[in-house]
Amino acid sequence: MVQIKEKQNSKLRVGLTDRGFLVNVDGRGTVKLSPILHRFVVQSFESGFRDPQMTIAVNLSSCEYLDSTFLGCLLSLNRRYNREGEQRFLVVAPAGTRRALLEPNNLDRVLDIVESYHAATSDFVELNSPPLLNSDLGPHVLECHRRLAELDGPNRDAFRSIVNRLDEELTVEVMTRVN
Repeated sequence: MVQIKEKQNSKLRVGLTDRGFLVNVDGRGTVKLSPILHRFVVQSFESGFRDPQMTIAVNLSSCEYLDSTFLGCLLSLNRRYNREGEQRFLVVAPAGTRRALLEPNNLDRVLDIVESYHAATSDFVELNSPPLLNSDLGPHVLECHRRLAELDGPNRDAFRSIVNRLDEELTVEVMTRVN
């Protein structure tokens, strides 16, 4: 089992709003937190919360850093839940945060970003999840980097290289388990 250590102050906290959920990213958004965010958003949209008007907003106002896996997770969720004029998944990023965390990889051009969002109507609770096994983490990291490799950004070739390497490693891992 792989456990990834994260700074103590890095966490995801979720609160209810009049339109759905607000998820605050406090500290650093990394490979440890991105599967938790992904799972929460997918389960919220595809389980009992099927209200077509529901929105989930990820607030980066208290975020100081986003790694490539977390960035790719935001892209993946944006792509999955924002179709045909619907904006069900939003990123809340004031101008300075947007410039520092999203513009370097051109994510400001593809994510549905707002400067502010509805206030939470409930207390925030921390989102937690058990540590991921390699068999779960690898495909998540691969998918996140695939989204980044599709962008016309300055790191496209680097992300393509990561995707190719991860794809090879995961194929070998699967083949080893099968045999």
